[in-house]
Amino acid sequence: MDLPGLLYYQNGGIYKGSAGKMRYKIEPANNMLVTYIWYSPYCFEKSEIGEQSEFELSEDGRTAMIEWLTEKRKTTGQ
Repeated sequence: MDLPGLLYYQNGGIYKGSAGKMRYKIEPANNMLVTYIWYSPYCFEKSEIGEQSEFELSEDGRTAMIEWLTEKRKTTGQ
């Protein structure tokens, strides 16, 4: 997955994207990367969130988040 670098999130950037039918939102909050996944074709605000996870707002946390998103995409067959 090609996601923004750590500095983007450290500066308050919120990122939304998709991979197949999986949609995701990543936002910084309380020194964490809060990551949401949903499988609806609709926007975040109009969808039921399937899963949520938090990762440390660091390069290691960003790497773990990317691995988590990649694994979720593989296990859901999306």
